[in-house]
Amino acid sequence: MPSAPALPNSADVVVIGGGIIGCATAYYLGKQGINVTLCEKGRVAGEQSSRNWGFIRKQGRDPAELPLMIHSLELWEELVSQMSDDVGFHRGGTLYLSDDEKRYQSNHDWLALSRDFDLDTRFLSLTELKTLIPSIQDQTRGALFTPSDARAEPEKATRGIAALAEKQGASVLENTAVRGIDISGGRVSGVITESGRITTSTVVCAGGAWSSFFLRHLDLVFPQLKVIGSVMSTAPGPLVAQQSIWSNGLGLRRRHDGGYNIAFGGSFDCEITPDHLRFFRQFIPAYRAGKEEVSLRFNRRFIKELIRPTKPDLDKVSPYEQERILNPAPNLKLLARARERLSLVFPSLENIQTTNNWAGMIDATPDELPAICEITSVPGLILSSGYSGHGFGIGPGAGKVTAELAMGNKPTVNLDAFQLDRLVKI
Repeated sequence: MPSAPALPNSADVVVIGGGIIGCATAYYLGKQGINVTLCEKGRVAGEQSSRNWGFIRKQGRDPAELPLMIHSLELWEELVSQMSDDVGFHRGGTLYLSDDEKRYQSNHDWLALSRDFDLDTRFLSLTELKTLIPSIQDQTRGALFTPSDARAEPEKATRGIAALAEKQGASVLENTAVRGIDISGGRVSGVITESGRITTSTVVCAGGAWSSFFLRHLDLVFPQLKVIGSVMSTAPGPLVAQQSIWSNGLGLRRRHDGGYNIAFGGSFDCEITPDHLRFFRQFIPAYRAGKEEVSLRFNRRFIKELIRPTKPDLDKVSPYEQERILNPAPNLKLLARARERLSLVFPSLENIQTTNNWAGMIDATPDELPAICEITSVPGLILSSGYSGHGFGIGPGAGKVTAELAMGNKPTVNLDAFQLDRLVKI
């Protein structure tokens, strides 16, 4: 990233959040000649946008997301072609293994749902799976396969999109927390940052895991919780699969450097916070459906978030400056289980060296779909958050439609499924 520009006095649009959604939004606004400033409290791609698996997939998505994801994959090709650095974009496909009868049936059920979208997804027999990946072991069933899906290096790609946004004239400000939104005459009139005020008539909240807390100072309710996903990377090793692989116990992606990202597929940790009490009713169905996938734990984060002021004093240091980057500790026991599963599925990788472990805070909504919409009670405010671990791949498309909302244009993709009022009355 180039040296930080000065805080502008005004902008047509201010984007809050330097993850992939915010960066893509800034890019598409700048491309249309809009004067846009992106404010990131820490560094671009500092949180989940650099900590995810790096899958760019249509496969396995909720049907409501598929039109936007299909469009997003087209946009990935355009964006990557403009980047000066190689971000590891590669169409190797996505492969969902059938570890047991439940997963086997789930794969077939999703294939049936996807037929209306004319995808290249198909179900591979066990023989076809072993032909595609000769070294795979410990399989008794076939797998779901979408050859046109892709992968990329999350941090490089997100920062690459931020650089493209700057080339289009956007101001990208790191270490610039937005403390709150200024309202005049019933509508957005500016934002208050730690470095001063920016006059604007339109604000995009793309704050990821911070969005629900941020919106509370405007008395807005956004049901959102945080879950923790743990990942490890390895040293370069033998190529076992170009496909990004998911199973009950293993997430695997070939890295651009010849190593792999490894995670324990389908399992997450969750630190209990006051928001669990606040949104208990909305999340009960999701918890009951996925309680075997989420491990709840009580620790200091509950107290840390409990003592945060609901409406921070905009003249004082804010929680966004006190914790510029969410950096949860990885679950090493879970990652060890992933390594065990890896050695069964790909014995040739059993002794591959681990080079790093990390975790990221994933923002989740009750139905695991994002909110991409105008907030009608606060004219000039656009929300684009709650991507529930699906945001990296869908980022370019989501950024484009968010930019269209900010410009007052009709979105390229229908956004009826992503309105906030499906979760709460506004």
